[in-house]
Amino acid sequence: MTTADITVVASDNAVTRRERRRQSAYRDEVLGLPAGPARDGRILGNYLPADDRRSNFLSSEAADYAASRVDVVRSEGGQLEQTRLFTNMLSSMPMCFSVFGHLRARPEAAAALLSSLTGRSIAGFDRVTVGRRTIDGIECEWAPERREHLDDGTAFDAVVAARLADGRRLLIAVETKYVDTFSRDKDDPERDREYRRFCEQFGMAPTAFDALKGPATRQLLRNVLLTESVRRGGASGPEALFDDALTLVLAREDDAAARSTVAAIDRERGGLPTAVAFVGHGPLANVASGIDGLGEWATRFRRRYVASEELS
Repeated sequence: MTTADITVVASDNAVTRRERRRQSAYRDEVLGLPAGPARDGRILGNYLPADDRRSNFLSSEAADYAASRVDVVRSEGGQLEQTRLFTNMLSSMPMCFSVFGHLRARPEAAAALLSSLTGRSIAGFDRVTVGRRTIDGIECEWAPERREHLDDGTAFDAVVAARLADGRRLLIAVETKYVDTFSRDKDDPERDREYRRFCEQFGMAPTAFDALKGPATRQLLRNVLLTESVRRGGASGPEALFDDALTLVLAREDDAAARSTVAAIDRERGGLPTAVAFVGHGPLANVASGIDGLGEWATRFRRRYVASEELS
């Protein structure tokens, strides 16, 4: 079976087709591994061998953290879809672990990178207790106790509890995208009433919920509301856990839909303390390449995830 045979899927759009081929080439040329099975049993170029638990990550630190995080999430009643995490190279989940799992092991480099990307002066990271769960500096696949917040299953791809140079605490909640789009919720009038209430309670513009309840923006709205709920220690928290908060969308530079969604949320923020921002894969790699301890990692990230036209 040739590389061309195993990288063509009829349902792919142009971006997915391009990135499936990129991941197949990375597996073949960089990792030197055979293609593995998708969940339906097909052998596809963007899948690693079924028993591989390390090659889908860009560093040993990221791979070790991903393996340990599976057990933590399970102990909290959650579930990480392990095919997506360990063997699907086209998934945004291993990319998230490759970024934030790697940064977790390098706090000084992480502070420099995140300071540059967010425009905040980050001095370090904290272990923060959020209800019955904690954020230990940087975590992937993290969610607070549902009943203490939105109670709808919303979770963060990654979350950062940072300490700013002036002593204030910053919460960064991260949504990572690769070829995937924001999820599309089913209509739920009861949930709609709750989201509208949170929009109003958290100080968003009066038009916010009606402007953002549609499928293109609804998931990111949920993420922003959850970020603000965690910032203040719960929807009705007596004392804020963080002084500042940011919902960060990390996506391809050419992901116009993600950029548009971020812009739509930002227009409706009103007095919401939580900000929202977009960071492209290319700028992430470019900034990381100039930080001590991240240069080699940035080269690997660029080779695997960044198209040449995204590097400017």
